Amino acid sequence: MIALAVVLAILVRQVFILAAMLRSRRFLADAPQREAERTPTMFVVIPVLRETAIIAETIAHMEQLADGHLAQVIVVTTERETAEPLPSGNTASMVAELAATGKLVHLHYPDLQGLKGDQVNFAVAYCVSTLLGDVPSEDAYLVCYDADSRPPLDSLAHFEAAIAANDDADVFHQSSRFDLRESVTPAGVTGLRQLSRAVCEGGALRANRFVLGFEIPRLINRSAKVGRLKRAACSYVYAHVTGHGLCVRLSFLLDNPLPTKSPLEDMQYSFGLGSRDIPMVPVASLDRAAVPDTIAAQVEQASRWFFGPARALRYLREPTTQRGTRARLQAVSALGSSGEWLGCAVVPPIILALICVARGPLQIAAVGVAVMYVAQLVLTDLILGAPSTIPQRVVRVLTCPLATVLFGIGGFIGTFNLLKGGSGVGKTERR
Repeated sequence: MIALAVVLAILVRQVFILAAMLRSRRFLADAPQREAERTPTMFVVIPVLRETAIIAETIAHMEQLADGHLAQVIVVTTERETAEPLPSGNTASMVAELAATGKLVHLHYPDLQGLKGDQVNFAVAYCVSTLLGDVPSEDAYLVCYDADSRPPLDSLAHFEAAIAANDDADVFHQSSRFDLRESVTPAGVTGLRQLSRAVCEGGALRANRFVLGFEIPRLINRSAKVGRLKRAACSYVYAHVTGHGLCVRLSFLLDNPLPTKSPLEDMQYSFGLGSRDIPMVPVASLDRAAVPDTIAAQVEQASRWFFGPARALRYLREPTTQRGTRARLQAVSALGSSGEWLGCAVVPPIILALICVARGPLQIAAVGVAVMYVAQLVLTDLILGAPSTIPQRVVRVLTCPLATVLFGIGGFIGTFNLLKGGSGVGKTERR
């Protein structure tokens, strides 16, 4: 009876997740088209570290993104890379050459101890002191992307529409559509590498399911798109914005900079915003981000990302967190997310075992969980999956449970590292 109650609870949870995914689908399909009364100034900031392989392509894409808008592309390199040289070269040197021949602004952050959030804050100070001119900081926004971000070229138009529709909001967020990018074409992949690639494709599908089922709905629930009562209740649930696709009013950033020297700047920043009940408005557009192209790299990434929600109790002690019931309940919510993360390693095998060996209501409930989960994966692939043949899409769906188990194993590795006193440094860095 206990096992049946647990499986039924999981089944109900999956129904709610599917309903949330359908809400996300409607949200993305109903993009607001409201014209802004005045066109905001946009600073597209890309903090980089060890990105020589892709930085030229990134800059070319971001300059296209900014074309036609009151926008300036800024790349912020860091002295850390000079102190930690790699055989592939130095990103700062490459960016300096590209900036000399174009409209790009190149900034170099001088502190060896600085991390991504410090680079962004450095860019904010430069925008205000040098680039802003006569434009009020209330009418300017910083949009942060990573070097591997490939947002649609109409992304700034979506931000402008969201700003016009939410003129009292300061923080906006563009979630990501994840896919697998490789230097080797699928036709050239054979043997174990083919299996690894299939699992990594499943990892992209798992990430997209999270975006549709968790990330976007939680942000919607904190915005004016829902009723006041629901918004108030959901303000106690931990919701996060990521460091890529993040758009913040410049005047707000001056008073509320990203956490300094923080390896988890986006998660910590989100917790602080949530503790003060500050809206984080989702944008009906999706950035395009890459997942690692090896199983080992996906597990390692999961172990580093796990620090985000798992350090919730530490966020309670940060000066940017407003003390009180909301912050404490958000910490409980974040730790609950960490528990679900760890559950990824054990729930799929248990459900499969129950389908095979259980009998009666317990087996039926387990089948119900599996059906709901597969329905979520199919829906996710239809909405966010990379264009592909039907057999390849089927393989993605079939390998997603394995990728999910590996994601959970990464969470257990992250737990071990956290208990050892790890800091989470490297969470948002390419190795």
